[in-house]
Amino acid sequence: MNILYLCDEYPPGKHGGIGTVVQLLARQMVKRGHKVIVAGFYDLGYGGEDRFEDRGVVVYRFRSRLDGPWWHNRDFLPARAVHRLLNIVGLREWEIARSLHRYHSFLESLIREHGIEIVERPDYNDYLRSCRRPLVMAPLSVPSIIKLHGSISHLLSETGRSVPPQIWESEREMLLQADAIVSVSEYVARRTAARFGCDKPMKVLYNGIHTVVNTNGAAREPGLVVYTGSLAEGKGVYQLMKAWNLVSGRLASAKLKVFGRGRVDLVKAFLEQRAAGSVEFMGHVSRSDLFRNLAEASVAVFPSYAECFSMAPMEAMACSTPVIYTSRTSGPELITHGTDGLLVDPDDVAGLADRIVWVLQNPEKGCELARRGRERVTSSFDIDVIAGRHEEFYATLLPARKRSGSNNGHQVSVTEA
Repeated sequence: MNILYLCDEYPPGKHGGIGTVVQLLARQMVKRGHKVIVAGFYDLGYGGEDRFEDRGVVVYRFRSRLDGPWWHNRDFLPARAVHRLLNIVGLREWEIARSLHRYHSFLESLIREHGIEIVERPDYNDYLRSCRRPLVMAPLSVPSIIKLHGSISHLLSETGRSVPPQIWESEREMLLQADAIVSVSEYVARRTAARFGCDKPMKVLYNGIHTVVNTNGAAREPGLVVYTGSLAEGKGVYQLMKAWNLVSGRLASAKLKVFGRGRVDLVKAFLEQRAAGSVEFMGHVSRSDLFRNLAEASVAVFPSYAECFSMAPMEAMACSTPVIYTSRTSGPELITHGTDGLLVDPDDVAGLADRIVWVLQNPEKGCELARRGRERVTSSFDIDVIAGRHEEFYATLLPARKRSGSNNGHQVSVTEA
């Protein structure tokens, strides 16, 4: 099968969850014998090569551009001021529309050159934030899948913010154009269907991870709690600090390590003086260091408010670490409470503290949760398992291709939303 993934944040370079999961899936599909091309819509300031190979994946970066050397450095203060001015006068929107037309022609040339049979693209497109009117790229000439990672409309709505009507209209039109819709969780599928009034079936195909991780022989450290993720309110890290005030008052030996980028000062503001001495902010570390610290932890905590489908708790489970995850959004799709992990509402600060203390005081039960958690991610979320499910679903969209095996994804009817 010849597959084209559209991704505007493919590593290396600044990227978020979409870039990570597309890279993992693309590499695994190559391992499974498929030809994989990735193309994205980038500013010049993103940097990197316009064409390169990544473990068999051929990656193209199509550039939207306006003339001027200032465009190359988006972190330069005058450059940001110019970008803001361009947005105000509408020139940035005009350039995006012009570039999308060229991008469409570029993608069609890749489809012809590489014999592309199917295209998968995300529902999140950051360029829409610069548009004051609906803007949608024309449909492509081969079957096209929209994957729901969490659109701008979804993310704004989930955090209680208003959605600009032009963004809502653009994202709804993308869904209507798609030949098929895939979602990374049942939760996002249902919320998206309700939000856009979309009556198309939506296939749930979860994100995958590498479940074979090198923890460098790390040994469990009693009393150690780990949080990984951005230091943002939506990730529940503020609530974790409030809970830690209670934990440290009950267990003087408990220690918390916080991994991730963000405003440390804002997070520290929620800590009482007595508790602050047992919290260490580690910043951003390498993957190998992160996995080692996860493996050393007695419990990993992720009390998020909004997750489409998070990889962080899955990685902790792959490291054989017991996990406390959010009971909101897609949390119950990953963890069965009390069986392979624990769930908690992030607003239940006392409940979060109780669960942390319980795991620390019951290490044998924590180890059992960890064992079952690892079994869960290995059987259900290993990247090869997930790639196989994508492979089978893609084949259903290609009538000329022989179909075999069962479809391991599952449908979410929009009537359930």
